[in-house]
Amino acid sequence: MPVRVRVIRSHCVGAGNCIYVAPTAFAWQKGEWHGKADVLDPTSVEEERLFEAALACPTQAIEIEEVDEMLPLHTGLTRTVATARVERTFMFTDIARSTVLVEALGDKAWESLISWHDQTLRSLFAAHGGEEIQHTGDGFFVAFPDQASALDAAVAIQRRLEEHRRTQGFAPEVRIGLHASAATRIERDFRGKGVHEAARIAALGEGGEIVTSRSTAEGTTYPVSEPRSVTLKGISEPIEVVTVDWR
Repeated sequence: MPVRVRVIRSHCVGAGNCIYVAPTAFAWQKGEWHGKADVLDPTSVEEERLFEAALACPTQAIEIEEVDEMLPLHTGLTRTVATARVERTFMFTDIARSTVLVEALGDKAWESLISWHDQTLRSLFAAHGGEEIQHTGDGFFVAFPDQASALDAAVAIQRRLEEHRRTQGFAPEVRIGLHASAATRIERDFRGKGVHEAARIAALGEGGEIVTSRSTAEGTTYPVSEPRSVTLKGISEPIEVVTVDWR
């Protein structure tokens, strides 16, 4: 959905944070308003970058409104999108080798397995204060209020799956990635570098593993592996990760 962006001149103090974050979307004004920022081309960057620029403004001089395309073109009616900068611990889960499982089990058995998997994981998310953000078919994106609750939930998931294997003979192997970070909350979604890092960390894991950034695991009572430095896809700076021993 398109957005409308404007700088409130009376609020702008010329800090330039928005230009630093999104230099193609914002620029310095000339003439009477020299030293204040202005909107240059908001379509030159992704919406996520626009929101990051707005949140970087120390005086909240940038307004971003979501334009409802269902309204007549010239009504001028807009809906302000609620945004906030928050701290969360993000979890991504995924069934390992899911394509192989679908082929081996067949569609009917796979649907039954997915139904059990989804119900089981959702009950454990809820028990540990997790908020489901997205269901990806054979995995989840979940936000937790803190690191401890996310780690407890991850361990509980792996232990529940292991128990099911022991008592029922089979349960899918799930990889889990965790990362605590600041992010931009936009209505019911989260955006920002930390979310991308969490997803990339999850992709490092094998079935049955819990991989987390080293900082997220600090202070945990669960044993963890020696930290290793990895370069995540699309992220320039290396990050240290550890594997949690949930057994």
